[in-house]
Amino acid sequence: MLTLEEGVRHLQSAGAKITAQRIAIMKSLEGRRDHPSAEKIFMELKPEYPTLSIATVYSTTQLLAQASMIRILSIDEKKVYFDPNTKPHGHFMCKRCKRIMDLPIDVSAISSYGSESDIATIEDVEVFLYGLCSDCAEERTG
Repeated sequence: MLTLEEGVRHLQSAGAKITAQRIAIMKSLEGRRDHPSAEKIFMELKPEYPTLSIATVYSTTQLLAQASMIRILSIDEKKVYFDPNTKPHGHFMCKRCKRIMDLPIDVSAISSYGSESDIATIEDVEVFLYGLCSDCAEERTG
C-alpha cells in the first residue's frame, strides 16, 4: 500500500522533483479503496491545484507503479485505472456502470500452474472478471 513518506522517498531516489502537485496525487491515492482513473484524480485535484496537468498525474503514477507502490490496471481498453492495494487480488468490472471491485483470489493456487508445465516461474498474476454488479443486475430485472 502506498504511503506518502515512501512515495516521496521513491520520487526523490528516481530524481523526480517533489512538487505540491505530486504530493497531492500521492495523498489522493493513499489509503484509497476504489480504483480511480487518471482523469478522476485530475478532476478531483484540479480545483485546488489549477496548474496541475494530466501529464503530471500520468508521470507521477508511472513512477509509483515502477516502485510497486501502486498497480496500473489494464482492465478497460479505453481508460487507465490505478490500484493503491498492491497485495495479490483480482478485479471485477461491471460492464454497465464501469465500477471496479476487488476480488479475493488465491493467487498462490494460480501460481502453482507453473510447476505443472514448461513455465519456470510466474512473476505476476492479473485476474479480471466482467459482468454486472448487483445494483445494475437489480435495475435490469426490476
